[in-house]
Amino acid sequence: EYSHDMGNSNGNLKEFWDQWRTTPRIIGGAIWEFKDQGLLKKDADGTSYYAYGGDYGERYYDDFTIKGIVAPDGRPKPAIYECKHVFQPAECTLADAAQATIHIKNWDGVSSLGEYDVVLQLREDGNVILKKEIPHIDLPAGHDTTISIKKYLPVLKAGHEYLADIHFNLAQDEPWAQKGYEIAADQFALTGLATPKVVSRGSKPAITKANGQMVVSGKGFRISFNKEGALASYLWNGKEQVFAPLMPHFTRPVTDNDHRGWKMEKKLAPWFNTGIKLTGMEQTQHGNLVEVHSSYSLIDDSAKVNVIYTISGSGEIKVDYQLKADPKLPDLPKVGMQMGILRAYDQITYYGRGPYENYIDRNSGSETGIYSKPINEFMEPYVVPQENGNRTDVRWMLLSAKNKEGLMVTADSLLSMSAWPYTEQNIVAAK
Repeated sequence: EYSHDMGNSNGNLKEFWDQWRTTPRIIGGAIWEFKDQGLLKKDADGTSYYAYGGDYGERYYDDFTIKGIVAPDGRPKPAIYECKHVFQPAECTLADAAQATIHIKNWDGVSSLGEYDVVLQLREDGNVILKKEIPHIDLPAGHDTTISIKKYLPVLKAGHEYLADIHFNLAQDEPWAQKGYEIAADQFALTGLATPKVVSRGSKPAITKANGQMVVSGKGFRISFNKEGALASYLWNGKEQVFAPLMPHFTRPVTDNDHRGWKMEKKLAPWFNTGIKLTGMEQTQHGNLVEVHSSYSLIDDSAKVNVIYTISGSGEIKVDYQLKADPKLPDLPKVGMQMGILRAYDQITYYGRGPYENYIDRNSGSETGIYSKPINEFMEPYVVPQENGNRTDVRWMLLSAKNKEGLMVTADSLLSMSAWPYTEQNIVAAK
């Protein structure tokens, strides 16, 4: 047993297999285990849920039956897609971006890759612009080769991001799957990230102070910063967008393995038990831009955070964030920012890895693209409430209502982002 699949888990599976595949005498191990052993039950309101230890009035119990890569009803959980990718028989890696050459390894012990149809897909800034079946690759088991896909590609335009995918699919129906079922797939970046678009700065914003708050306003918007130096209100055409201030944030709900295994909340206690104190706030104006600087201290001044908000006359806000922490402090559970927004913005469209939940240590099987889901499908409903719903390598995310009105977050690097219809405290307190 090398991967304990309890709740949100199975991280670093790829790293295990990368190591084993360099050693001829290691063939792998076992995941504990396949299926969550929850029992369907109804609460006092008649709502169905999956029950586990303690839900039947037992005196001594735990949740150690909930540890599978599929849910109690057999629904695949995100971890199973990572398993599928790591275990796949064909592995493709980019050999040369300029020449669009791909190195292919057949890890299968018996079959040739020639048994599969091969589909090439090209994405421009996340949108699929080419999908083409290319000739079969007759590569015997245990062998490797290099091919070029350059002749299949259009001219790549400057300033755009291009990602290529290669998919090996069943060429005929099998007793266990239909023709076209994906057996293996890999994705590789042919270019860097897209060049950011220039946004109009609009007219010069006004700065006012009232009731301990600083207000930056312009045509159609009014942005307020509270006494804690946080972005606390954003009125757009008179409609409030912010319902909990944007603040530096360092924790996340613990997972089953965090709590039952290495006791994260105890070993990283300084981050879980600290408050954050505003040490300074000031504003400056440069032409049509307003800068608001908020400085914070935490854990007895052993960590400091600086946040710079740059507000344009069009109402766009750029957020720069810097953390300096004493190396003697324990590792951080998380580093970032958290806020509450209009509840109606429950449709999530983003450009990043997906479509299912993924994390920095469990995302090799998640292709980068543009995905859209309502928030109840964006989250992962683990039987035991815990950290869930993250996406990695996010370039942008739109949180919107059904009429497409909403908030757009655009990154200047690759972000991890999540969204919930409840608070972190709700998750921690839930059973």
